Amino acid sequence: MATSRARKTTGQIAWTRDLARDLFPGVATPFAWTTLCTPAEAALRRALAALGATSAGAPTSADPGLWQRDLDGQVYVNATALADAAHRLHGAAWLGSIRGEMPGGVLGRLQTGGVIRKAQARITAALTEVPDVHGRVAKWLEWVRGLRWTQADLLQVMEELEPKARGALQIYFILRAGLSAAATQMTDRLAEWLPERPPDVTWGLYVGLADMPSVEAAYALAVAARDEASRATALARFGHRGPDEMRPDGIRWADHPALLASLADLRPLRNRDSAHIQRQAVEAWVFGQLDVSQSRQFEAALRRTQALCAAADVAWDAVTMVMAAAQRWAEATASEAMSAGLIARPADVLYLELEELKQVATGEWHPGRSAAVQDEVVRRRTQIAARPAAEPGRQSLPAGPGQGGGPAYLASPAAEPPPPAAIWLTDAADPGCAPFWLGAGAIVTAMADPWSPGLIVARTLGVPAVIGAAEVISAAQPGQTVVVDGDAGQVSLDVM
Repeated sequence: MATSRARKTTGQIAWTRDLARDLFPGVATPFAWTTLCTPAEAALRRALAALGATSAGAPTSADPGLWQRDLDGQVYVNATALADAAHRLHGAAWLGSIRGEMPGGVLGRLQTGGVIRKAQARITAALTEVPDVHGRVAKWLEWVRGLRWTQADLLQVMEELEPKARGALQIYFILRAGLSAAATQMTDRLAEWLPERPPDVTWGLYVGLADMPSVEAAYALAVAARDEASRATALARFGHRGPDEMRPDGIRWADHPALLASLADLRPLRNRDSAHIQRQAVEAWVFGQLDVSQSRQFEAALRRTQALCAAADVAWDAVTMVMAAAQRWAEATASEAMSAGLIARPADVLYLELEELKQVATGEWHPGRSAAVQDEVVRRRTQIAARPAAEPGRQSLPAGPGQGGGPAYLASPAAEPPPPAAIWLTDAADPGCAPFWLGAGAIVTAMADPWSPGLIVARTLGVPAVIGAAEVISAAQPGQTVVVDGDAGQVSLDVM
């Protein structure tokens, strides 16, 4: 398994940033980490247990847990544990970059069948469960948005944050694990039946999919930026999304009308119809090359994989709703902390841990501790302000069909809008930025997971994408011309 950084504190265990980038983009502040670490740990353990891979027990002295955060704020996931789970599932489902292998021998194969059936049954059940999970979280977020934030409100939301996050994350992990397996099965069949297929076939099967909240948000918000009549409806449904949406200081569309207005200047390079036509053409070509038996098998596998793409995005939308609620709670608690003299400014709340903020919400902290708390906030801010370690070199890989060329964009739309046909160069694709991707030339990420939330969305929108290109990203300068081939997985920079 590819690892982003070695950790010496836990023996021979390997740690990776690949999955951790989704939940903890960039540097995770103490509030972001402590809000999500407990539900993420429990949700991942329960998801793997439900699939049949491991027990759902809590970390012990011999088990360092599945998530770790370094002093500089970078969060990692236990790659060794994920690889072990993948082997136990024998290819039925997995998270991470290692596919479980089938055991040898008659007895091993007999035992494997039961494991695979259990995992596939749980994934199928998750497909039917995710709309209900999403609906419950959506109703809860609507209630949170309407609160006046009395002390009773603070306490109630405080108690509900972790259970809501755990439920949304657990079904998300199950669906993501199933998606990895289903998509690999598709690729294997294509390689066996159509070894001479065009390069855009592998990823072209996932362009223009329907029933994905992140994709619907992209189209709806792009229209709402120019059409005031549709704005309220779009924001009511998707206002919790936005750039850096998995951060508790993220920009939410509902709270930043100027950012939404900036979408009005977007020059779209793609639309829903063109993406749908692109996928239809790829599907028609594939089915035209297969015999009747192969077509029947392939279509069943393809529809399941496409359904898992959509379901994973629905689950991700639920996760972002929980983080939006956490942000509202943190802002309300910041007012209490400032009144008590514990922090000097609202943004300092991000450098307090969840348990510390719970003490603020319950009134257990008092002004007499203000000086010590403010000193600790400064220390924590300084500790994680250092630039994270550079990503090691990897092989760049295709992740979204098509080609694009344009100026390198290394910023965030919250800081500056992207230029026309921008090539987004980023650590990980942020699905909250999807409305801007309608005008993007391509997306290039350091992260090497093709099924991260942002890559699922970018591919569905029809944006060319390449992953694992950390060295190119490190070498690029803002505005420098970048050429991307999403079919070949190649990225080149023009000499400045």
